[in-house]
Amino acid sequence: MKKVILSLLLALLYYNVSAKTIVVSTVSELKNANEKALPGDIIVLKDGTWSDCKIEITCSGTEKAPIVFKAQTAGKVLINGKSFLRIGGNNIIIEGLNFKDGAAADGNVWEFRLKGAVANDCRITNCSINNFNNPQRIKENYWVALYGKHNRIDHCTFYNKKNLGVLIAVILDDDRSRLNGHSIDSNYFAPRPPLASNAGEIIRVGVSQHCTFYSNTIIRNNLFDRCDGEVEIISIKSCGNIIRNNVFKECQGGLNLRHGNNNTAEGNIFLGNDKEGTGGVRIINEGNWVVNNLFYHCRGVDFRSPLAIMNGVPNSPAYRYLPVRDAVVANNTFINCTPFSLCEGSDSERSVAPANVYIFKNVFANNQDSILYHVFDKTDSIYFANNLVSKSVNQSLLEGFDKHTIDTSIAALQANPLSINNPKDILPESFKKQTAYRLKNGFPKSAGFNDWHFYKQIIKNPLTGMGANWVSSHNIISNDLMNNDSYRVECATAEDIYRAMQTDKHSITIELTGDEYLFTKPIITYVNSRFLSKIKKSISFKTTEIIPALFIVPGGASAQFFDLNINANGCNVNSFISTDTSGSSNHSNIDVSFCTIQNLVATNFLLTPKYSISDEIIIDGCQFNNNTCNLFTLDKEIDNVGYYNVEYMRINTCYFADNKGSILNLYRGGKDESTMGPNLKFTDNKLKNCTNDSSLINLFGVQVSSITNNKFINCNPNKTLISYGDNVRARHLLENNTFTNSGSIKTDKYVVDKDK
Repeated sequence: MKKVILSLLLALLYYNVSAKTIVVSTVSELKNANEKALPGDIIVLKDGTWSDCKIEITCSGTEKAPIVFKAQTAGKVLINGKSFLRIGGNNIIIEGLNFKDGAAADGNVWEFRLKGAVANDCRITNCSINNFNNPQRIKENYWVALYGKHNRIDHCTFYNKKNLGVLIAVILDDDRSRLNGHSIDSNYFAPRPPLASNAGEIIRVGVSQHCTFYSNTIIRNNLFDRCDGEVEIISIKSCGNIIRNNVFKECQGGLNLRHGNNNTAEGNIFLGNDKEGTGGVRIINEGNWVVNNLFYHCRGVDFRSPLAIMNGVPNSPAYRYLPVRDAVVANNTFINCTPFSLCEGSDSERSVAPANVYIFKNVFANNQDSILYHVFDKTDSIYFANNLVSKSVNQSLLEGFDKHTIDTSIAALQANPLSINNPKDILPESFKKQTAYRLKNGFPKSAGFNDWHFYKQIIKNPLTGMGANWVSSHNIISNDLMNNDSYRVECATAEDIYRAMQTDKHSITIELTGDEYLFTKPIITYVNSRFLSKIKKSISFKTTEIIPALFIVPGGASAQFFDLNINANGCNVNSFISTDTSGSSNHSNIDVSFCTIQNLVATNFLLTPKYSISDEIIIDGCQFNNNTCNLFTLDKEIDNVGYYNVEYMRINTCYFADNKGSILNLYRGGKDESTMGPNLKFTDNKLKNCTNDSSLINLFGVQVSSITNNKFINCNPNKTLISYGDNVRARHLLENNTFTNSGSIKTDKYVVDKDK
């Protein structure tokens, strides 16, 4: 033993004496330093901009003497262009790098693998990735791909991921990466906008074909802030993982125990704050535990419910839904949350109800909702005990739910933990034996969540100890949003508009002062643009030749049309307005308000080409008269894989008269259930003498729609007025509409027609 200790001391002394600090300023110098690096060496990357960098690390340190690659000043080594980081060695630390405004030259941005060699015992800390997206939205990649064993991602900040793909993926391809013991901790995941597709997760551990393998990854002490990419913020698709003491702030989704067994969600805080779609935990598969979590004002429904225990598929393939078995849901507190779901997703395919599920000592404090849960299948193998429920819930409850007077304030629940008067032990002994190694502090004796120390720390400062220490919350806001430089210009001719659009400002307001505009090419709104006029009479728009679109709105830009009265009789265009055709990963926004558009003969008024994405399209207070075209065309995602082109579509208080062509085509194909959109509101509109050869309004795959308070007069008589089609569950409301000599409505089971 003395010889072993002496050998270790001598080795440590050797490394300390021989270790070097090497400063590098180019990729070639970095490559040379990597090839010569020995345990204990520190390679310092000089401050500055490093463009088009292929950083490949192959050296190996030791547990006691890792090799460190660090920024000279944390955050001041700016890596952009076509760049990536690959680690194929052991005991390596990467620290302080700032990947910003670029894209991986090939594959993923950070990868713990290089040319077939996986990394082990490596760490990336105090680094950031910001807006490192592939130019095309559907070109998929990960920002971080974790291979190997015992690697760590900590105290990093990630923001502005917009293209298809998981942000952090834990890969379990072979035995070198299973039973890995990775740690993903103390990171800040800044807002991710809705992807309008599947594959918008923040973290995914495994994939369906590896769901029976143990990963043993720990995800702890991270902040997920408004991560709205899709329904799965964290997607667990493997076994033995621990998700502990994370904060989900206003995320339109939640933690999904999607595939795999024996995973534990403990001590997490879900701060919904009444935001639509904010969820909690979804349980599938076997042996998954949800213990001592806090759910606050989470308002998701269906798969996004604060708690959703799914139905399974008989003899399910790995990629579908294995039945829930041997689950534990205990000591959680739900404050003013929407109803939770038992046997969620039950249908002809998902027909296997949960079995051996134990739900006990949970607290449901609610003074907003009268219903506690929804049940979609049999519950004879779900066991309930000592769950405390507010008396304001008037639902007749199953045995095991006891009504009490419960304060909904967190301060009161902290000060007065809720005790159980007549405790009932329903947990089998075999489950109790797992407690010591699955839970940090066992099952609390009182009912509900009790990790108030963690809660107080988060409320005091959610970013305490989370994220890169050199990234302030101010820096999280994109430069585009912070840049308020703009100018206003009067344009009397089309040439004036073309010249004005060459601005280097961030935004521009163009006031139309002429009577007639003759266009020779499209107006591309590379900057955020507003077009308006103080002239109340009609302004003539004409083109010298046919052009694809008069206004093209690229990704990353917005266009607003305000108080314009346009006679488009001379416009020879395919579309009046179009988002761009590049399929950009950046999102656009379009607002047409208080405008009159008349006499347009074209294919479309507004077109969203395939793969384009808009956060919001608003049509408000407008008049569309005597046009021969399809007005709003958003139906080009015909691959049927769940893509769509707008998250929120709003058409309100408009007047449509004598239009020939469809009013709206909105399409989302496929059977994917991971998104909230498209979301449509068509309200307070009047339509008169509008006709189309097929449906006047055609909705397919729209997740949420509200068609209310509209008047249809002589619209598509003897044909279809409104057509609904859905491959997956949706929510549609028809209410308070009037129909005079107008066509029929083709509905499905998801349409609630309150006028019938």
